Amino acid sequence: SSASTTVIESQIKSSAHVDNEHKKTEINASSKQLPKHPIQFTPEDLRTYLEPIINKLLDDKDSRPFRQPVDPIALNIQDYPIIIKHPMDISTMHNKLLRGEYKTPLEFCDDAWLMFNNAWLYNKKGTSIYKICTKLSEIFAEAIDPVLQKLGYCCGRQYVYLSQVMFCYGNRLCCQILHGRNFHYYNNLDPSRLNLSHNIYTFCDQCFNSVKGDSIFVGDDPNQTLIEIPKSLFSSAKHDTEERETMIDCIVCTRRWHQVCALHLDQIWPEGFICHTCIKEYNIKRKENRYIASKLKITDLASKLEKRVNDFLSYEGCQTGHVTIRVLAANDKICEVKPCLKEHYPNHTHVDYQYRTKVIFAFQEIDGVDVAFFGMYVQEYNGRCPAPNTKRVYISYLDSVNFFQPKHYRTSVYHEILIGYLDYVKQLGYVYAHIWACPPNNGDDYIFYRHPCEQRIPTQKHLQIWYKNMFDKAILQRVVAYYE
Repeated sequence: SSASTTVIESQIKSSAHVDNEHKKTEINASSKQLPKHPIQFTPEDLRTYLEPIINKLLDDKDSRPFRQPVDPIALNIQDYPIIIKHPMDISTMHNKLLRGEYKTPLEFCDDAWLMFNNAWLYNKKGTSIYKICTKLSEIFAEAIDPVLQKLGYCCGRQYVYLSQVMFCYGNRLCCQILHGRNFHYYNNLDPSRLNLSHNIYTFCDQCFNSVKGDSIFVGDDPNQTLIEIPKSLFSSAKHDTEERETMIDCIVCTRRWHQVCALHLDQIWPEGFICHTCIKEYNIKRKENRYIASKLKITDLASKLEKRVNDFLSYEGCQTGHVTIRVLAANDKICEVKPCLKEHYPNHTHVDYQYRTKVIFAFQEIDGVDVAFFGMYVQEYNGRCPAPNTKRVYISYLDSVNFFQPKHYRTSVYHEILIGYLDYVKQLGYVYAHIWACPPNNGDDYIFYRHPCEQRIPTQKHLQIWYKNMFDKAILQRVVAYYE
C-alpha cells in the first residue's frame, strides 16, 4: 500500500524511537538487558523486495519450463511425482507472494532452491533443462543476495558440503570413489576379525566388477591375509550425500544466517549469535575472539618465517593485511620401513627412522578475519638419524587456497615461505631437502578440503617450473647450492 514503508526503514525508525536508550550506552552481548526484537515483515514489504526477483526470472527467455507447474501427463513423464515429492515453480512462488503466505524472505529463497533442486534431481547432468536450471540459479543468486543483505541477512544462497572422497579397497587401496560415482559396500558385522577391523568396506564400480567369481577378498592391509567375502553381501549405492550448511538464528532479531557466513562458533560466543545488523543498531559489544592466529604459540621457526614474509611485502610497498605464520603441530615420529622396501634394499639393516614432523600454516588478516591461505607438512631427519636419511628434510605436503591479497603477490609469498624454511633448516645443519613435485589428481585435496572452483590445478610440468623458479631464487640468495 502507499502508506506502507520498507521493512528496514520501518524497523530502523521504530527501533530508533523505542530503543533510543540502547544507543546511548554500550550493551554487553552476555547482558540480561540484551534487547529482543524479532524481525517481522509485512506482505507489502516482502512483495516490494521480492517481486522484482520473480520478474527477473520470468524475463529470462530460457525460463519457460519453470514458469508453470510441471505437467507429468502432458510431458509423458509419469515417474515425475514419484521422484519429486514437493514440486515448485515460478508461478506458484509468485502466487504465494501475492497471497502473503511468505513470512520471511528466507521462505521465498527456500522455495526457489526447491525448484532448482527438483530440476537438478530429475534431469540428467548435461541435458538442456539441467543447464537452464543452473543458469537460472545463478541469476537468482546474483539478484537475491543484495536484497537479502539489505534486509539484514547474510545472503540468499544454498550452501552444501559435498561428500568426501572415499577410498576403494580394491587395487591395493590405489583407487578413490569421487562424489557422484556408483560404488559397492560391505557392512562388517564382526570387526574383531584379523585384518578386518573397519565397520564398512567400499569398492568402486570398476574394481568390484573386475573381480571374477562370486567372492571378493577384503582387508585393512593388502599385504596381510585377506578375508573372502561373498559378493552377495555387498550393497550398491551412489556417492552423492550432501550436507546443508548449518543455519543459526540471531538471538536479538531472529534473522537466520549461514553459520559459515556469520563465522560464529558457540565455543567462542556461548551467549549465542548476534547478527551485524543488531550489533550496529543496538550498540552491542561482543566478547573478543581469543582464538586468532596471532595468539597461537610462537616458535623460532614461525617467527623467522613471519618476519621474512612481512619484510618482503613491506619492501615491495604492498599495503595488505598482516601475515601470521605458526607451527600448528610438531611431533616426533618413526618411519617404519615396509617389507617391499626391505626386499628392494637388502643392504640397509635399519627398520625404522626417527623424524620430527611439523605442520606450518600461514594466515592473512582480511576484513578483520584471519584467513588460512597456505599449509605445509614437513619431516625433519636430524644428524642422529641413520643413513640415508641423515640431515635431510622432506616437504611431504604443500597446499594453498587462492585467498591471499593482492593476488599478484601470491606466488612470491609462497616462495618466500619455502625459501625461508630451507634457510632455517640449513642453519640447523640439515644438508638435503626433498620435495615431491606432483599435483593432486582430480578430486584429491592435499591439505585444504574443497578448493575454490576458480582455482586451477597446475599440471606436473607447470608445477615443476614453479619449483625451479623458487630454487633459482634460493640459489641467488645463497640458500640452496644446487637442485636436480
